[in-house]
Amino acid sequence: MPHFKRALRHLGTRPGAAGKHFPAEAQQQLQQAVRAGERQHRGEVRVVIESSLPVGLAFSGISPRERARALFGALEVWNTEGHTGVLLYINLADHAVELLADRGIDARVGPETWRAICDELAGGLARELSVRPVLAAVEKIHQLLAVHFPAGDRPNPNELDDRPVML
Repeated sequence: MPHFKRALRHLGTRPGAAGKHFPAEAQQQLQQAVRAGERQHRGEVRVVIESSLPVGLAFSGISPRERARALFGALEVWNTEGHTGVLLYINLADHAVELLADRGIDARVGPETWRAICDELAGGLARELSVRPVLAAVEKIHQLLAVHFPAGDRPNPNELDDRPVML
C-alpha cells in the first residue's frame, strides 16, 4: 500500500513543477553558482531537480538514493579526472534531497557531513521552495571541495555541464 500512495503522489505532482519553482532565472543562478564555485577547486558539481519520478519507478519503490545513483551514472558524474564529482539531487514529490560524491571526495568527507547538508537543504526547501536554499547548499559543497581539492596553480577544466538538470 505505501508504494501505491507514493505512486499517486508522484502522479499528482505535475512534470513542470520543477520549472515552476525553479524558472529560467533560478536555473541561470544555479549554473552561475556552479561555474563560479568550480573555479575554487578541482571538483565538479551537478544539480538535478526532479518534479516526480516516473510512476512505474515510484510504484516499484525505488528510493530517492537509488534514483540519485542512477542519475549519477547516467550523467557521468563519476567520469572526472580526480574522481571529485558531486551530484546534488532534489525530488520535489518525495521532498527528498540526496548528495552523492565520487570516490575521490567521498574518501575525504564523511557521510554525516553530506547528510547535514541534505537535511539543512530539505528544511530550507520546506520553508521556501525556491533557489535560495539550493544556492546555499551548492556553496557548502564548493567549500568542502575547496578544502579537500583546492584549485592549485592550474585552472580546473570544466569536465561536466554546469547547467542544472530539470526533470
